[in-house]
Amino acid sequence: MRLPTRPTASTLVMRPVAPAPHAKDPMAGRRSKESVDVIGVRLVFCTDQNKIWNAHIFARRYKMNVRRGRPPAYDRDIALGAIASTFLAKGFSATSLDDIAQATGMNRPSLFSAFGNKKAMYLAALARFEQDMVLAVRPALATAGPPALAIGAFFDAAARFYCAGPARGCLLFCTAVTEAPSDSDIRDTLAGAMERIEGDLLQRLGDAPGDKSPLQVLTTQASLLRALLADVAIKARVGLDEAVLRSDARAAAALVLAG
Repeated sequence: MRLPTRPTASTLVMRPVAPAPHAKDPMAGRRSKESVDVIGVRLVFCTDQNKIWNAHIFARRYKMNVRRGRPPAYDRDIALGAIASTFLAKGFSATSLDDIAQATGMNRPSLFSAFGNKKAMYLAALARFEQDMVLAVRPALATAGPPALAIGAFFDAAARFYCAGPARGCLLFCTAVTEAPSDSDIRDTLAGAMERIEGDLLQRLGDAPGDKSPLQVLTTQASLLRALLADVAIKARVGLDEAVLRSDARAAAALVLAG
């Protein structure tokens, strides 16, 4: 079809019209070469050569199904879990947007619309990973009895969590530490997570009935136990057996608490 020259603003007319008799089949041969179907409105473009282009398309037959953003089956929680697993497996720098798209089943526009850029995805993944870790290990701190029992149960739960899934280790302690020196947002996220872990440990250490240990001693113990948690994560990352991790962590925690 030879399209007419572009009309000027003063020569454009738009008016609603009733469907033509052959509207049920816009592809029927009754259209002239100067007409094309457009959605429910007849557009009359008058050019300087007085040629007319009448357009009338009916959306019911040729409805475009263009999907923008995330797909209908999109679930943010599931997608974020897949993003976190991808970053844990490869680290921040080595993970490409194609890796994330493949893991989530989402295209790039959908990912950007839902999570932002790659760094925003990583920060969201760090928050999600910390949340999952807290759900997995914090209940162990409620173990009845002296703090040593609860701390032992805490490291058992941590070893199980770090060894679960195809990608072992901790997204915080095994990947964020690499990016923290050059990125203040990642550094602040990591520091905040470490502070919260120490806070949970300190609170449990202070719950011992009759324990008159000075706050400074308890604070130091909590800091050492948090460092031990990072050690467990690193050892899980390099493939040490879960049972060995639990045994070693319990022994090390007992030394910290005895001191």
